[in-house]
Amino acid sequence: MRTVDRDSEDLGRFGYAQQLRRTLGGFSSFAVAFSLISVFTGIFANFGHGLRQVGGAVAWSWLVVLAGQLLVAWVMADLARRIPLSGYGYQWSSRLVNPHFGFGVGWLLLLQFLTGFPGICATLAAQIHAAFGIGSNDSPPLAATTIAVLTLVTLTQLWGLRAAARVNDIGVWTELVGVAGVGLVLLAVALRTGNLPGSLLQATEARIGLAAGPGAWALSLLLGAWCLTGFEAAADLAEETVDPRRTVPRAMMASLIGSGLGGFAVLVGAVGCIRDLPAVQSADNPLVEILRQTVGPALPVVLAIVGISIFACALAAMATTSRLLFALGRDRMLPGSDWLSRIAPNGRSPRNAILLIWALSSALVLGLPTLDIVTQISAVAGYLGYGGIMGAALWRASRRGSGSDPGERRPLIRIIAAMALLWSLVVVGALTLTPTPVAGIRTLHLPALSTVVGLLLGAGVYLTTLRGRLLRGEAGPPRSPTLPTNP
Repeated sequence: MRTVDRDSEDLGRFGYAQQLRRTLGGFSSFAVAFSLISVFTGIFANFGHGLRQVGGAVAWSWLVVLAGQLLVAWVMADLARRIPLSGYGYQWSSRLVNPHFGFGVGWLLLLQFLTGFPGICATLAAQIHAAFGIGSNDSPPLAATTIAVLTLVTLTQLWGLRAAARVNDIGVWTELVGVAGVGLVLLAVALRTGNLPGSLLQATEARIGLAAGPGAWALSLLLGAWCLTGFEAAADLAEETVDPRRTVPRAMMASLIGSGLGGFAVLVGAVGCIRDLPAVQSADNPLVEILRQTVGPALPVVLAIVGISIFACALAAMATTSRLLFALGRDRMLPGSDWLSRIAPNGRSPRNAILLIWALSSALVLGLPTLDIVTQISAVAGYLGYGGIMGAALWRASRRGSGSDPGERRPLIRIIAAMALLWSLVVVGALTLTPTPVAGIRTLHLPALSTVVGLLLGAGVYLTTLRGRLLRGEAGPPRSPTLPTNP
């Protein structure tokens, strides 16, 4: 209880009263971040893309992405220690630079999760349909199932973060056991067949049947880039975490490292089981094909674990998005801010923010011919948001006398932030410059075009509503003379 009281006092130094209940401990904080990364879900959905680009060498591309994301996580963990607030990137950028810049970063992060959340629910719905043989991926029943998943996630969140965290913890334990089990089985089979380490050196591009070139290697990075995100979710729930200055940075780093190493083990085992690379590269879902050949009758169990992991990922995405909306609403940074910032009477959740996410997601599912139109925004906006956070940290660290915290001017932080900023921009380039054909959509650069539309919407909100509020001092984080440091 004393720790919670100290956390509330610490929050008061930033100008906020304790509104949300602090119920998350160390494992639950880790679980939220690990669930949103959801390495099992990401690899199952995107393994084929990387394998077709560089064959078995995709495992090395994964490690490159892990190294780049560790740079980003290092800077974010440092910021989470110094500024443990809901709204994470928005709060950090606003206080390191100014609220105008902070809104831009916050809007990008909001786009990331608002467009990604319905896609996660649709993925689970599609898996349910595949398991039970219900309709096709374009059928009205799929939309109905997606809405049902959205509603179940929403009701769980409205029940309160403690209840959602318990459900999420179960999902995380399931995924941890699943990743470890599948990884060990695949590695055992690969070692028995003698395909390792030779299979890891088969850098063959499926499209041409020859050695992969620089373009294919760049595209192969997208497997890890799509998967190894979401560790920042722990920072967004800082105001509901006990001792967040220590708990949140550890949760962020542990979730990323654990997911990265677990995913690497699964990839190494999977490519080590491949006997006919061209045949597996041409399969509709190469990883499922590999598992069908190796685990056989146990495949339904593996797919069930993946389904549980996807649901846990959806819970974490809803929690992160709603807290970001709450934080922006609390500082009057969005239209309808007073309504968005209201907390349920029991203090368990930002009820109105959760309901808005449900309504927007349901409208997208019912109103768009394909969710790819908006889900393509998620990764691009996320990495642009990472770049904005890294830029804010670098700008603050480069200023002389910028604050009372000596950590702001550490040379190591400046170097890491600069490297992380460069890495984020490289991934944005790979995501937007690459042709990405989508069924029923003519353009080959949908991620770039969709993201531009999302940015224009944000510019409209800023120019019509927010800019005047900020200039009049009616919006933005409470002002304080210095950034609070460790108490």
